[in-house]
Amino acid sequence: MKKILHLSFLILFAAAYSQNISNYEYVSIAAKTGNFESAKYGLSGILSSKLKAGKYEVVSESSDSWPEAAKKNPCGVLKAEIEDTSTFLKNKIQVNFKDCSGKTVASFEGKSNIKEFEPGFKDALNTALKTFPVSNPVKLAVTNETPKPNIAAVAEPAKSTSHQTPNSSAKTESKAQTFSNGTLNLNRIFISDSQFILASPNNSTPYAIFKATTKKEVYRVQLQDGSQTLGYLENGNIVIELPNADGSYRKEIFEETVIMAY
Repeated sequence: MKKILHLSFLILFAAAYSQNISNYEYVSIAAKTGNFESAKYGLSGILSSKLKAGKYEVVSESSDSWPEAAKKNPCGVLKAEIEDTSTFLKNKIQVNFKDCSGKTVASFEGKSNIKEFEPGFKDALNTALKTFPVSNPVKLAVTNETPKPNIAAVAEPAKSTSHQTPNSSAKTESKAQTFSNGTLNLNRIFISDSQFILASPNNSTPYAIFKATTKKEVYRVQLQDGSQTLGYLENGNIVIELPNADGSYRKEIFEETVIMAY
């Protein structure tokens, strides 16, 4: 019987949040996309105003200042990137919204016939956001079921709506790693260069959130119950220090593994 790799949880986890932008409540705006700075010509300010008008809460890029609800569920935060897609004759702006795995949820592009840069870019951005949906994050609160694997859906990108077009330049290098302590199988999902989470496919709340300290491969860890501890990488494993009743600590070791289906 042929062995096949089990569908990665990263795809399933992202699917729970990536059905529609309106499922999200929190959005952070990237300060820079490539060589283009979002604050140029006041574009990030326009985007922020549009988001707030659509009942989204705009948060900073740094998760340190996020609201507690966002810190506990970092995959409930979208990242907006403003990109200059201008041609020789037209000013164009594209806004890409990405989930915690780096996957583009949707893109909105607008163009302007105004040749001057500042008014042209502003006009293009306003055009791009004309059909932007209003936030309706109620759906996030009830995302408790594990989506059923759909090989066909994974093989082909989901079709976009008339207002949300897929971006062919979306990141595809994100890869889920599975770690196990012998009882729990958790997936490591990178949020940024200094932050990752361990998450279970059976729970929409991460098992643990890791934030880098000043020491290499040592992390501050927030557990699912909100308690704080330390974690670190050791011989390719993820180690979390868990407190005992007597005040001492024990190691919870998660080893990388590959789940196979038969």
